[in-house]
Amino acid sequence: MPIGAIWQTFLETPLINIMVGLSAITFGSYGLAILVFTVITRALLFPLTLRMLHSMRALQDIQPQMQEIQKKYSDPKRRNQEIMKLYREAGVNPLGCLGPQLLQFPIFIALYQVIRITLGNTPEGVLDLSRRLYDVGFIQDAVPLSRTFLGMDLGQNGNFVLGGAVFAAMWLQQRISTSRSAATTSSANQAQMNQMMQWMLPLIFSWFVLFSPAGLGVYWFSSTAIGLILQWIFVGPGDFTWGSLVPAPFRDALGITLPEPGTGRGSRPRPKPAAVANSDTESRDTNASSGDERKDSRGGSQQGPRTTRPSSRASRRRRHHRR
Repeated sequence: MPIGAIWQTFLETPLINIMVGLSAITFGSYGLAILVFTVITRALLFPLTLRMLHSMRALQDIQPQMQEIQKKYSDPKRRNQEIMKLYREAGVNPLGCLGPQLLQFPIFIALYQVIRITLGNTPEGVLDLSRRLYDVGFIQDAVPLSRTFLGMDLGQNGNFVLGGAVFAAMWLQQRISTSRSAATTSSANQAQMNQMMQWMLPLIFSWFVLFSPAGLGVYWFSSTAIGLILQWIFVGPGDFTWGSLVPAPFRDALGITLPEPGTGRGSRPRPKPAAVANSDTESRDTNASSGDERKDSRGGSQQGPRTTRPSSRASRRRRHHRR
């Protein structure tokens, strides 16, 4: 069977019937059907999403150790071995962050085709839709579907309001993610890359939404909003504050002060690198041993006069009797 036939049989056609069925359940509103489908998709992927969020936080927490390893080992092979060992000790799977994104990508592509088919207003599009529907009463009766939702035509491209909403939601999500890693990032290249990703990803996806049906933009915005809420709950905002959105020249005029890195709400103390922890332990042991030596020396100096005083008194007495 060709790949195109497999794609249509096992993903595209079932998704068409799911969307038409959800539209019938949501009182004929295709926009509400997209929102319900988004919630269902995020609920099914929640275990993977939760694992991704935990991996994200763990990766950010072990950044000091990773930087210490990079400074300590110049051999790339040994450096990779130590980093993988650190991953195992911290229980981090760096590839675990890609699971939900990889699973959502085929759904995103399929939903693009589904919206174009279900909201097609040409005779050919209606005929293609009728051939793809299952022989189920309430699914057959749901056609034709409503194209309008919140004043938008879900089948039309170029919705700038929706593109701006997608950009804002993705920018805020990237801003919160970079604020948590900024405190542990000492490399200028890494900070520059974080800054670039904070702007590039929202620009790319908002541009894609502008040239796609508005229904796909509704799905992507709602999915991003749910992901932002989950990240805020399970990972925390880190050092991000709403005051950081105000441009720097206006902060003093408005009396806005930003917290120090690592002290924001939702941030937790980062563990010390192994080398720093070992050095702290060695310094405590050295201080303890030096303190014992000082005690012993003080004790010895105190015992010295006690042993010499009786002898000096006895000698004075003998001299007195001789006189």
